[in-house]
Amino acid sequence: MKRPVTLCGALALLAVAAPLSAGAQERDGRTDGPEESEYGKGGYGDNRRGVSLQFDWGAAINSQQNPAGAPDGPPLFVGATVSLWGDDWYRLDASGAYVFDGGRFIGNVGPTFRTWGWPVSFTAGIKAGAIVIPEGEGLRFALSPQIGAEMLLGRRDRVLMGLHYSPDIPIGGGGVTNRLFMNIGYRF
Repeated sequence: MKRPVTLCGALALLAVAAPLSAGAQERDGRTDGPEESEYGKGGYGDNRRGVSLQFDWGAAINSQQNPAGAPDGPPLFVGATVSLWGDDWYRLDASGAYVFDGGRFIGNVGPTFRTWGWPVSFTAGIKAGAIVIPEGEGLRFALSPQIGAEMLLGRRDRVLMGLHYSPDIPIGGGGVTNRLFMNIGYRF
């Protein structure tokens, strides 16, 4: 019984000590290896910050019947999102979308938080903005919580692909628009 406990204790100590000794290395020095590699000391700057531009498309289903005279189209939408990345786990999104069924325009701004993970990470966010509902309903303030999953692809993790769900909730009536969508974008 004593031998397995000692072995487990030694492995736990090694697991704690190994990352601490790697973090104690100096950051000054040269980089060995091919261009843009991570071999050796030194390395390249922080590319976790920046701006991304995304194209969004998918299904959009209104919870209430459209007002009389509103455009009658398929339950689809298209949109775009511009994001300002503060870090890999946080960004500020500004997005706009047009829903073909009912002719709604949705514009909102808010933060999105990402979990740690590569290449797949999960996202959650809350956005606020406006929904324009045609034919007498008019302009409404709206909240849009969002959940989803994203992947960073490409040689330098610049291509962004995701799958998301967002209920757009107008305050004061007009019915919720449930959006299930994909996006593809590029992170500058």
